[in-house]
Amino acid sequence: MKRDIFTDKEGIDTIPLKMIVYVVITACILVLVSIAWNGIIPLKEGYEIEQQLSKASNELLSLQKGKARDVSVPFSTEGSMCSIELNFPREITYAGFGVDPDPDNDGNITNSVWSIENNTITYRYDNGVKKKWIIEGQQINFCQGILSDKGKWLPKKTSDSSNNIDIGIVIQKPVSGTYVFELVRYNGTYTLSHFPV
Repeated sequence: MKRDIFTDKEGIDTIPLKMIVYVVITACILVLVSIAWNGIIPLKEGYEIEQQLSKASNELLSLQKGKARDVSVPFSTEGSMCSIELNFPREITYAGFGVDPDPDNDGNITNSVWSIENNTITYRYDNGVKKKWIIEGQQINFCQGILSDKGKWLPKKTSDSSNNIDIGIVIQKPVSGTYVFELVRYNGTYTLSHFPV
């Protein structure tokens, strides 16, 4: 017996039920994909940050083997230099080179004494999670640089060094761009920043 699909009404009531089931299954799949994607993005960003910090560590360690400029000699030649590319996510509030500028982790880097942590890059997310990257190898002393009137980068001196803000380098949000460092001698050997902070 041959049936005509246009006149057969036997299974007509199951079509809306099947459509609802298919829509619910599709919605569940989309929700699961969305949850998985939101879990993958932070892992991917964390991996990219670690890749950048690994390259930065290698550059900074190589710099320590170079020639240091004597800051006390006005016409000394430039010391060895390196540049580091960083492109951190917008959620990173700061990156501290050789210093933790917010040891109490309240999000304010000006209300507490900075903790000196040579060979460490500390970075903090907006949500308060703080991470540290250890640079293994020769000791690196970081120092903030300031551009003099004569166009030379010199170590920044502050009248109040009680909070250690003249030691270490802090890049505040956004942590993105090319950052230049120079090896200098100034009561010891320092890795001096060539960018305003």
